[in-house]
Amino acid sequence: MKRQAIVEAGVFVLLAAAGVAVRLNFQFIPNFAPVAALALFAGYFFHSRLAAIALPLSVMAITDLVIGAYHPAMMAVVYGALVMPVLFRTPLRRGFRLAKTDGAGSWANSATATLGLVGCSLAASVFFFVVTNFAHWIVYDMYDKTAAGLMQCFVAAIPFFRYTLAGDMTFAAVLFGSYAIAAQFRSVSVAKESAV
Repeated sequence: MKRQAIVEAGVFVLLAAAGVAVRLNFQFIPNFAPVAALALFAGYFFHSRLAAIALPLSVMAITDLVIGAYHPAMMAVVYGALVMPVLFRTPLRRGFRLAKTDGAGSWANSATATLGLVGCSLAASVFFFVVTNFAHWIVYDMYDKTAAGLMQCFVAAIPFFRYTLAGDMTFAAVLFGSYAIAAQFRSVSVAKESAV
């Protein structure tokens, strides 16, 4: 097995375990979860699109076994909405690169990278909010099936959106920040080895 495949398999297992632990331990805060951020990072990090998609789905499937299932159509929508951030892999790979400068890692363009990451996280949060609340309005009978009922559904969900947004931004910052720090340490150690 190639070294890259071994590294990616280890990272997959580590991220899945961390995602499960965090989602279970923070379930008392509604919608504050690492899953969309994991999907965003998985799309960026893994060479295989299948592995990137499998990561958030694995975390959701394992944690839903503990937390409990809900309406199958709603689960399908939630799972699909949480996989969507994987699709941001191309813009993230273009904007969120590490450049080598005199042996130490630095952001190729830190302002662009930060704005790109924030923009992708925000887009994932908004997409999740719109899609899941629209599905909630369709699947459940809590609101009238009218434009006014749909608006009521969205307005009632706004307090939950702040937790979604906070979770997506927090966990994306932790994941990408940790990756940048690890890459910088690796770059410095490689530079020291080659200088010897």
